[in-house]
Amino acid sequence: MHWQLFLAGAALACGFLPAGAAAQTTTVPAPIQAVAAPLPPGPACEPSLTIPALTPVTVEMLEPLGSKISMPGAFFALRLAAPIIVDGVELLPAGASGRGEVIHAKRAGGSGAGGELVLAARFLEVCGRQLRLRSMQVSPNGKSKTGTVDSINMASAAVAPGLSLIGFMIKGGEVNVPSGTLAQAKTAELFTLAPPVQAPVPEAAPAALPATQSVQ
Repeated sequence: MHWQLFLAGAALACGFLPAGAAAQTTTVPAPIQAVAAPLPPGPACEPSLTIPALTPVTVEMLEPLGSKISMPGAFFALRLAAPIIVDGVELLPAGASGRGEVIHAKRAGGSGAGGELVLAARFLEVCGRQLRLRSMQVSPNGKSKTGTVDSINMASAAVAPGLSLIGFMIKGGEVNVPSGTLAQAKTAELFTLAPPVQAPVPEAAPAALPATQSVQ
């Protein structure tokens, strides 16, 4: 079956994104509360770290997803599949755990109506903080460590500020994304870890002078 992958523009046109999602906001978003099992520990933290906004990242889906088996609003596990490298410098090794979200899922229907699946990368857990992600696209040909997704045509579209770019997949039957499928995403904002501030060490109090005795 030939697949067509539309992105956020198609999702907006079809009405699958929440109303008012395109509105700009200047407020700082609260951490995403992913209702799922605790994330496994990631790589050791660096004392200081700066990852620019829109830095490309490669993530791996850690569980199977599909138009028939996935539920809208459900979070799924993912991980950083390759180190984050900027200007030849490795900023973050592979292995950080994270979460994605099923935005829309609809089973295939009669009369050849294909299954629909809309996914978004949300964040990676880095040193106890959320590195937010956006602009997720399934890798060309659905490259996967455990299997392959049928050939996918990919296109780019403008994205409403503050939203992840979303993969919108339709085919004649059900849409299935195997565990191990790779996807490309980008960091949604500047991410900075400052070195811990050490409290000043208090100076030792001077030793008390011995008491003098008067001579009678």
